[in-house]
Amino acid sequence: MADYDPADAAPYDPTAPAAEYQYQQEPAGDEDDEDDYDPSSLENEDSEANAQSSTAQPAKPKTVGGFIVEDDEEDEDQQQDAAMPPSSQLNGTAGAHSGLGAAAVSDAQNTVIASEPSQEDASATSTAPVNGSSSRVVPAPVSDTSSTSVPASAPAPAFSLQSPTDQGKQQVSTTASAVQSATATPQPPVASTPVPAQAASAVPQTPTTQRLPHDKVGQLEDRIKEDPKADTEAWRALIRHYREKGQLDQARKVYERFFAVFPSAAQMWVEWAQMELEENNLSGVEQIFNRSLLSLPNVDMWSTYLDYLRRIHPLIGDPDGTKRSIISQAFELLLDTVGLDPDAGRLWRDYIDFIKGGPGSIGGTGWQDAQKMDLLRRAYQKAVRMPHGELTKLWKEYDNFELGINKANGRKFLQEQSPHYMTARTALTQLMNKIEGLDRAALPRLPPLYGSAGEDEFGTQVEKWRDWLSWEKEDPLVLKDEDMAAYRKRAVYVYKQATMQLRFYPGIWFEAASWCFEQNTEEMTKQGEDFMDRGIEACPESVLLTLKKADRVETSLEKSNEDEVAIRNGEKLDPIYEHCLTALYSLRDRMIERMNKDSAKVQEYFNSLPPEDTDMPAASGNSSDDEDAPPKPQTRAQQLDAQLKTVKTTSLQQQDTLKRTISYLWVAKMRAFRRIQGQGQPKGAKKGFRGVFAEARPRGQLTSEVYIASALMEWVCYQDRAAEKIFERGLKLFPTDEVFALEYIKHLVSNNDDTNARAVFETTITKIVKATEQDLPKQRQKCRVLMGYMHNFEANYGDLDKIHKLEKRMGEMFADEPEVARFGDRYALPSFDAMAAQLVISPTQIQPKPTTQQPFGGQGQGFVPSIEHQAGSPASNIRLGPNGPYVASPKRPLEDSDSEAPARKFQRGESPLKGAAGRRLQNHSISSLPGSSGGAGGGGGGDRGFVTKNYVPPSSGPGAAGAGAGIGGLGGMGPQHPAPLPYEIHQLLSVLPHARTYQSTVFDAGKIVELLRGLPLPGK
Repeated sequence: MADYDPADAAPYDPTAPAAEYQYQQEPAGDEDDEDDYDPSSLENEDSEANAQSSTAQPAKPKTVGGFIVEDDEEDEDQQQDAAMPPSSQLNGTAGAHSGLGAAAVSDAQNTVIASEPSQEDASATSTAPVNGSSSRVVPAPVSDTSSTSVPASAPAPAFSLQSPTDQGKQQVSTTASAVQSATATPQPPVASTPVPAQAASAVPQTPTTQRLPHDKVGQLEDRIKEDPKADTEAWRALIRHYREKGQLDQARKVYERFFAVFPSAAQMWVEWAQMELEENNLSGVEQIFNRSLLSLPNVDMWSTYLDYLRRIHPLIGDPDGTKRSIISQAFELLLDTVGLDPDAGRLWRDYIDFIKGGPGSIGGTGWQDAQKMDLLRRAYQKAVRMPHGELTKLWKEYDNFELGINKANGRKFLQEQSPHYMTARTALTQLMNKIEGLDRAALPRLPPLYGSAGEDEFGTQVEKWRDWLSWEKEDPLVLKDEDMAAYRKRAVYVYKQATMQLRFYPGIWFEAASWCFEQNTEEMTKQGEDFMDRGIEACPESVLLTLKKADRVETSLEKSNEDEVAIRNGEKLDPIYEHCLTALYSLRDRMIERMNKDSAKVQEYFNSLPPEDTDMPAASGNSSDDEDAPPKPQTRAQQLDAQLKTVKTTSLQQQDTLKRTISYLWVAKMRAFRRIQGQGQPKGAKKGFRGVFAEARPRGQLTSEVYIASALMEWVCYQDRAAEKIFERGLKLFPTDEVFALEYIKHLVSNNDDTNARAVFETTITKIVKATEQDLPKQRQKCRVLMGYMHNFEANYGDLDKIHKLEKRMGEMFADEPEVARFGDRYALPSFDAMAAQLVISPTQIQPKPTTQQPFGGQGQGFVPSIEHQAGSPASNIRLGPNGPYVASPKRPLEDSDSEAPARKFQRGESPLKGAAGRRLQNHSISSLPGSSGGAGGGGGGDRGFVTKNYVPPSSGPGAAGAGAGIGGLGGMGPQHPAPLPYEIHQLLSVLPHARTYQSTVFDAGKIVELLRGLPLPGK
């Protein structure tokens, strides 16, 4: 078998078996090996291919003598009349004509023409199912018979509208990627003078769609196309506009496109259903419910469904009870789905009222009466177990219901349900505090980046959802022991609610799936897989969800060493990674397009400004001598360059993060395929990690980590010399990458190739220093990594001359760092540095520092010592009460005497301290006190032990302490300490100076007391 050469990379083939996902085919270039690997050439080719793929061309404005002029009003009217289709086609499908800017200037000015993107655009926002995951298929909108049908696989045709007055020169093309207005013309610059050529050529001109001021639909469509997931207000405004104009077919199409992006927006589904109900389109309402009802556990959605059933199945004229049975079954399904929602109280109320309105009477003796009472009792008992807003009212009704039928049996039923009601009522209070401020009606939004606007609000919502989930997992309704299925059902319901609102937040999908997998049941595992698939559908760019899904699939793969099994395993695992990689590469294309658009907007803005005054006087005086002189204003060209540079820098930073993310996922895929297929061959069915590496290179956007991972896999796992070829290839691609160079040096050092390791070090350092695109701080940061490693290597295994030479270079590059630090690093050990250690030569070196606290008799100002006794002393067992000190019982501690809350009364059971066990505990407690002798003591008697709230007489002199006076052997404790001062008073005394430092007038305390005693008080 021929040796594996990583430099022999096959070009990327989108028709390969691994891809049902299509990528942009790079143009065939030079067959040279270096050209295949050059990342910069890949980026250039990508940008050129993207530029060539844009087929939309702006309409050419009319020019006279080289200046852009406006068309005459008569010419514009003639063009509009020629381009405007008949009035019968105004509500036709998109693509019949470009109506984004088409609007009559006459009386039909409010008429809006269909302008939504084609069906291909609507489907472009949705993603394909991953590994058999379920995905909602949005049916294509029904087009008019007059429109020309175009196969979905064929590219969207360009429709041109030519004006007779313009002799066919003005042409507006409409494609699947850019929908332009039929009558919108490019606006001329404000200035009447031509723009300088150097300013106009600063950035490549990107064709932009310009809208007329009255083209509201076109403006909204542009906003939606530019940012479909974030600009939800544009979606709402477009739907509202079509509904106000009565163009419901266009509104339905916008709804279809909207739900391809926001399928979990329950409020919008309700809004659409209500629109169809207002138009009496019952078949459309049923289609809406079939698509959304079971997948969206929303109270408003189910309430709308129930109202619809009541409308089409009226109970009046229902002799056989068929319609009532249908509505009853709908109620049961509704309450089983959303009955545990905190807002489901009105649904329980409607269900109970529905039962009360049924045949039979409460308290009757017939079979219908008994059936009605049984149904009503079951409904009440289910309702009072759920924490919702109608809980208290329904409990009172249930109480009256049971006592009104039979008081004896009613008290029995109430006594059985009372604990459940009390638990639900307590849980309701806690739940309302948890979800206070939780926005459950807003549309899903993209999570803001850290430090960006809206981060705090979004983070608050995420934390509130997690608080609710944590509360449910704590089982406040005590369901785990009695009904584990109900406990899991409540948790899954909250997770579904959270994922509906936080649809574009991958973390919540990950948490939901992980919790379901932890339950380790078949039903919950399926639920976890559903969470995972829907999360990947909502967040196709999420590496977190992709790797979690890949981990689940890889864990379930069959174990075998046969090639057929390895190939099947690779076919199962490959689509998961490819799905995310497709989304990431597509995101990069959108980033480049957005950068070009932003640059074009900046350029267009500066072109529209009036000409710059070139005769503007310069700033007076010498700015270098006068520090207070204002800075010289920038020229127009400098301002333009600064803004363009800002746009480009911001976009390149985002692209760099995306590039690292793509490389991160490629490395993960290589590791996964090494585990299931080994090395493999790039062109074989069993491709292994070599095949993944060969797929990644032609597609570009790779960092050095991909080459490092491939080389280390070759060497560490298989001891293959191909690792050296990969390292050599990567060194050419990333000549100034310190991370790659460091890993290459470590690899050479591990192979005892010190000579080449030093050569790689010198080569990389030289290229970093000579790199002109990097500033000095960045160069130092890159060099520090390599120099630090080589300094450690030379200090351990090199020559002294090399050490001195390297330290000299480090001193020149890092002149602000002390030399002793480098000298100490030369001899430092991993766990100890003797140069930094301090040895004790004399005891005088370790004398404690003097404290600021001084005794009362000392000189100077000191703090007043606390009179509070130390914690843990025997006196801590003594508590003060209104009648004297008490001893706390070991069974129940004393409560604070100043507590205003009344003590709760409990039924007291048999004391656990009776008998021999109690006496042993008492003797052990007494013997542990200081001054006690084996539990014997005077006064209270040691055999009786502690007595609850026994009075402790105060000690009377020193003799009392040694005579065994006290309770239960407490006589040896000595004199009692006073109660500790409150914290505020103690803090005040601690900051007051000592009385000896007071040098002002001194009052006689005795005279002051006599004065206060003789003061006349009111009412005395």
